[in-house]
Amino acid sequence: MPLTFRTEIESTYYHKEIDNRADSCNSYNACTTISAYESKQWHLKHHGLILQNLGSFMILPLTHSIEAEAMCFFMDISIKHLNEYRPCEPWRKTLMFFSQTVPSVRHAAIALALIHRNYLDRHSNSRVYQPPFMKDRLPDKAPLFHYNRAIQLLLNLERGGSAKIIAVTLLVCYLFTCFDHLAGDDVQAVKHLRGGVALSCNIGSTTLNNCTYDDAQSSGVHAIICQVTKQICRLDMQAVMFLVDWTPAHIQETFISQLALVNSTFWSVDQAADHLQILVAQVIRLHNTEQQMSPISTMAPLSSPPKDIVLGQLEKWSSLFEYLVQQTSPSGPDFRTDPLVSLLRLQHTIAWTLLSGYGPGREMDYDNFLPQFQQCVALAGEVAAAHQRYSGSSRSTFTPEIGFIPALYIIGVKCRHPTVRREVLSILRRQPIREATWDSISTAIIVERVIEIEEGTAGGEQMVQFMEQIPVWQRIEALSYIHIPGGQSAARLDITYTFCAQEGIHVESLIIQ
Repeated sequence: MPLTFRTEIESTYYHKEIDNRADSCNSYNACTTISAYESKQWHLKHHGLILQNLGSFMILPLTHSIEAEAMCFFMDISIKHLNEYRPCEPWRKTLMFFSQTVPSVRHAAIALALIHRNYLDRHSNSRVYQPPFMKDRLPDKAPLFHYNRAIQLLLNLERGGSAKIIAVTLLVCYLFTCFDHLAGDDVQAVKHLRGGVALSCNIGSTTLNNCTYDDAQSSGVHAIICQVTKQICRLDMQAVMFLVDWTPAHIQETFISQLALVNSTFWSVDQAADHLQILVAQVIRLHNTEQQMSPISTMAPLSSPPKDIVLGQLEKWSSLFEYLVQQTSPSGPDFRTDPLVSLLRLQHTIAWTLLSGYGPGREMDYDNFLPQFQQCVALAGEVAAAHQRYSGSSRSTFTPEIGFIPALYIIGVKCRHPTVRREVLSILRRQPIREATWDSISTAIIVERVIEIEEGTAGGEQMVQFMEQIPVWQRIEALSYIHIPGGQSAARLDITYTFCAQEGIHVESLIIQ
């Protein structure tokens, strides 16, 4: 299963969490120029959040070239990739506006930019971004300094139900989630995500109803909160793709609301993507609870809808989506050329196949879905090609959102056709890509190991010709893994798996070169 590690994190109030995080970070002297602009400056009326009519506002100064470079990198590169699969220009403008005017968001953005650039530098032979005024490599502690400074400034904000403070806290939460994913601290990233989700769930009954600002400014703040909440909720729903015991907030309510789609239509690709995201989360939860696909799972039982209802919703989604794509007018958008269309078709097809394929024949039943697997590989190739064009080269990229890597992983471990599997490896190896905790190179290493085990090709001397040559007892049924970051030793992947129709759990460690 595409479920990488377990988490045993309890939901706590987000400010308490970052209090603890601040204690664990190295302390540095505060930047006196930046700290002069405390939260009360930002509360001035002319520093409102209505992006459609900003009026006058203050751009925070940059104290030295490292900050200047980092902000340029954040606005030119990081923002571009944070929501690459579902780009939203208003959301990007919000990030840029807050990072320029709010101290805590500014430092969180700088921290993310610095570690993002370090990440790209580690995965490329040459520097990917070299402004003329910055010749030396950034200090290793620079990202942590700005990360810690963002926490300090956030804790200095007035506590209470201010909608503006909630907006700032959620923005920092989002940026910290991205930061820790890039830093390789996925557990900490999940803590930030859980904190943001918990805070978002309490907004409606507390902050929004008690806002004391004038109507125009309040509506602007609420719009910002809605934007960042949507991003956090999207990451929450997608976390089921890499956490075996994750339950997205409100997944049951949102699924029930989708049942009204029977006599409805989609008005945009983005709306269709929101609905599919909920269905995919239900598929993963069903496949992991009812079929007990994880050998180490300890998650609590979930009252999931029956399999046939979810399959019916997937088929209904497909018909509504294809109708939307075909309704292209000369003056309207051409959905058929949008890379998101190929990505959604890929995610829908692999979710339907994953849920449909597990029957009484266990892993042998997936052999009946070879056409669907082949279609998914073709779609994944289209998405990967669009991704490479978007990034402008074959260099490494990062996004906190889930795209096509989990789909390729499912194909690689569930489709036993040797040619299809090698095509999956070719796409994964084409460009280093990271989607939240998913990494294309690590995923390729795991798929290669599964091929070695099932096909008996460890020595590279043998290759099966047909799927039927792999007997049921030689097929891996449940698979999970944990990424162990490299410190003084090499990074590795600890994989845990079981064989179909056999007892016993097998554990291995794979070194990441």
